Amino acid sequence: MLYKLDEKQILLDYMERYEAEKEVAYNILKAGVLSVEKTAKCCPRLSVEEIKKMQEGILQSSEQDTQTD
Repeated sequence: MLYKLDEKQILLDYMERYEAEKEVAYNILKAGVLSVEKTAKCCPRLSVEEIKKMQEGILQSSEQDTQTD
């Protein structure tokens, strides 16, 4: 029983760290501080493909923001 609780806590901790890295990567990309590849090195839980998709979303939202202005 204790083993299963530990396993659950490990999974929850991993998910929290993963979400935190996604937030860090998003902020890095949005600020234009690092390239996709360098961001992937800073956030090893995220794949380059995930970060590229994130960057595409940022670019699309910034294009929409400039069109509405």
